Amino acid sequence: MKAFAQRVSLMALCTIAVTACSVPEDIRQNQEKTDQVLETPDLVKTAYVDAQNSFGPYRLHYMSNDLRKKFRNTVVFVHGTPGSWSSFSKYYLEKDLEHEFRLISVDRPGWGASGYAGDSFPISLQSQATLIKPMLKAIWSLNDEQKFTLVGHSLGGSLVPLLAAEYPEYVKNVIILAGDIDPELAAARWYNHVLDWVPSALIPDMWKHSNDEVLALSDSLENSQSKFKTLTQPVLVLQGTDDELVRPGNAPLAPKLFENAPVEVKWLKGASHIINLTHVDDVKNAIRELAQKETDTQPNI
Repeated sequence: MKAFAQRVSLMALCTIAVTACSVPEDIRQNQEKTDQVLETPDLVKTAYVDAQNSFGPYRLHYMSNDLRKKFRNTVVFVHGTPGSWSSFSKYYLEKDLEHEFRLISVDRPGWGASGYAGDSFPISLQSQATLIKPMLKAIWSLNDEQKFTLVGHSLGGSLVPLLAAEYPEYVKNVIILAGDIDPELAAARWYNHVLDWVPSALIPDMWKHSNDEVLALSDSLENSQSKFKTLTQPVLVLQGTDDELVRPGNAPLAPKLFENAPVEVKWLKGASHIINLTHVDDVKNAIRELAQKETDTQPNI
């Protein structure tokens, strides 16, 4: 029985890996870019935020190209599952973007160098949002108490509209990259259920926690729908037509789900799921577009 479970576990992991990494060359190159970023003096700096809740203390981590405490047009990247800040390491090597914006890439609670309080891994969007609030407040304070842009990929793309709705005092606009936003379309795939059946001792923690987040996502989104309707900040959705992990049908539902927010949907023809890696220029253009719209709408004094 144990040998059978191990074979099933391996089969499920291989299926997930092949699906999630449909462009393995881009995954490999991203690790090289991450190494390059870390090896370049003064390109990025690490920062920690100490927090506490009823379960006890915990520490959150992010990387930034600028830790000076002053206003600067700031972009905060939020990774998917599994993942870490390095999902957006490429952007620190984009000199034009790096000079125009303060770039911050976070480790979500329980991922990378970020911890969490309590015994249970925070798998729901709601628990992630609650735990990450102190980091958002710290970034807002660093930015001279000025709001910033949130950019989320995959499960991070599901999280960022909830963060914007929950904490509008910190967030000025949102970019969703290949993120689930509809509960029905976020239903877990067959291999997620297979992996859930496998004993935890046979699965690396990273894949167990990632799978649990995916299994919880539909309910998390269902519980977020009323909050989504309160969102008023501009939302820009980028979605690949050939996404294998997030069903592309999510994107056209954005105007309905975020009914009180100005929403724009942009399709990336032929793009797969990891558009944060494969379509950097499109992401950069989206960041600049929202920044320009904000400038255009500011009153003349």
